[in-house]
Amino acid sequence: MPSILLCRHLVFILGSALPLFASATPSLTPADFAVDSTFVDTELSPNGELLAVTIVHEGKRQLAVFTTKGKKVVGGARFPGRQEAGQAYWVNNERLVIEILKSDPWDEQPKFYGQLYAVDYNGKNGELIYGVGAGEMQTGSKLRKKQDTYGWGELVSILPDDPKHILISSTPMSDGGERRATIHKLNVYDGKLSHNLTRSPVSYARFITDGKGNLKIAFGLDAKGDRRTYRYDNDQWLEISAEFGPGFYPLALNEAGDKLYYLDDPKKDLKGLFELDMRSGTKREIYTDDQVDLTSVTYSSDGNSIYALRVDPDYPTYVMLNSTDPEADLYRQFLHSFPGYKIAITSRSDDGRWWLLYASNDIDAGTYYLYDKERHALQPMFSNLAHLKANYLSQSEPVSFLTSDQVKISGYLTYPQSAPAEHKVPLVVLVHGGPHGVRDYWAFDRKVQLLASQGYAVLRVNFRGSDGYGRTFREAGHKQWGGLMMRDIVEGTRWAASLERIDASKICIVGSSFGGYAAMQAAIVAPDLYRCVVGTVGVYDLPLMYEKGDIPERLYGDSYLTDVLGKDEAQLRAFSPVYNADKLKAAVMIAHNKKDRRVPIEHAERLRDALEKEGKPYEWFIKDTEAHGFSDADNRADYYQAVSQYLSKHLGR
Repeated sequence: MPSILLCRHLVFILGSALPLFASATPSLTPADFAVDSTFVDTELSPNGELLAVTIVHEGKRQLAVFTTKGKKVVGGARFPGRQEAGQAYWVNNERLVIEILKSDPWDEQPKFYGQLYAVDYNGKNGELIYGVGAGEMQTGSKLRKKQDTYGWGELVSILPDDPKHILISSTPMSDGGERRATIHKLNVYDGKLSHNLTRSPVSYARFITDGKGNLKIAFGLDAKGDRRTYRYDNDQWLEISAEFGPGFYPLALNEAGDKLYYLDDPKKDLKGLFELDMRSGTKREIYTDDQVDLTSVTYSSDGNSIYALRVDPDYPTYVMLNSTDPEADLYRQFLHSFPGYKIAITSRSDDGRWWLLYASNDIDAGTYYLYDKERHALQPMFSNLAHLKANYLSQSEPVSFLTSDQVKISGYLTYPQSAPAEHKVPLVVLVHGGPHGVRDYWAFDRKVQLLASQGYAVLRVNFRGSDGYGRTFREAGHKQWGGLMMRDIVEGTRWAASLERIDASKICIVGSSFGGYAAMQAAIVAPDLYRCVVGTVGVYDLPLMYEKGDIPERLYGDSYLTDVLGKDEAQLRAFSPVYNADKLKAAVMIAHNKKDRRVPIEHAERLRDALEKEGKPYEWFIKDTEAHGFSDADNRADYYQAVSQYLSKHLGR
């Protein structure tokens, strides 16, 4: 049987005070929580002597290469204009391949468009080796000129036995991205692409190789949009005919390459880990939790086995599979060394001496540590948001309640650490976005900490429609944005309001994207419950979702909207704040961005017009240069400050 390690938060002696209470320690400002996380990703070189670190500097992602001993900067790469450094991969001890990201004005975060760049660790011999513009980008070194590739490249394998090449998929550009990819070897020194090794049997393909980089699996969609899975055998694609559940997703192969590890929910409601013998077709269930879906899996460094699973019923819980793998034993040591932390191994050296891990929890944004197995020494390397000291932050506790129809709803409640236990505190309900495929976790959340720093308790509710609690729970939110989902949020608010430490007369609700919609709609459904509401980049006119925004532009966008919203015009209008503004009693703040393509500003403008028609006051916060969120730290600070002042006006003493 698998062994289970429970991750529980550490108990800290907290004594700092915050705005609603007297304090002898410095309070944190909204701007303190708006600072960018500096360290996005790190990767050890094969020999363990160097670290490739993706760093956010002046709002852009750049690559820096450090020595592991002394943390001396010895190279890296940065890019001109709107281009930024994405995920970096060591091909050998000398050369890296970097995914190039591009920041467009309408995007919240920079995106990958299939361009691959190679550079020596010291910053020399940089070259765009795949994608549109190959040979044209200049970063300070002399680049050779070569032909553009009008396609989208994605790394399939580093090819561990070939220091000069990587294996990539090359998908010709198309409006919908549905064209089938071809597989090639790509020279990381001169950008030469090999002949076509094979063509994918499906569109939108994900490929899996064995530990040597040999192509084995393709998973994607056929011409009808149905999912198909194939194995590559003797230069031919053969469909795997085994029946899978709706949650099927392939993960990795074993060392022999004849067994496939995958996620699925074939007969059970919850997603678990399974194994398929590709020769016999025999399937074996490895582990399925009895409360929640699997959150993540931990692979061995060669990718040929899975030795740990994580589930999140409340706190993160680690399930260690029965394994004699020494990596599994080391992972157990890391979990015991960091009680109360989530642990992820990000990379290791080829000889197994050096390991890089990332540790974080609800009051620690995260630190990268270097572990020397030979000396049994653990060294902190880089910390995110280190200025936010743990003793100034507030711990989050898992909570649950039963709805009026007897469904268990889980979530997290954070009391401000500055508030004495005998003091009642105002409550802010913070609604997550998505809503489908998303949930709240026990983790560091800058918005939670911002609100708690102002002296508010913060409630997060994983209402029906949220991910992670099984297929039935997730699909219960379909066509119920203004129905069951609102009921769960409102009943969760009332449950929290009944708690001894909550001041039930001072409750506001806040959210972004779907959360912005939910905040506004909950205040319509329960007009006497909330004193104020903040809707940020929210959807306020559900019928408009079919006409404006980037979702209808996608290949399966209309189908998605039909599934989750439905096409009952009367219900869509009944569930839309724009058509029900007359029911609002709470004070309203509308925050939106002019370049938002996911939820165009027309949603905010229509809500504003509806409020003005009803003679209801509102506050208006608009940024001209942002999209579906606040990617710029200064703009984020302005937004946090505006929200803090607004909440203080309505919840302050």
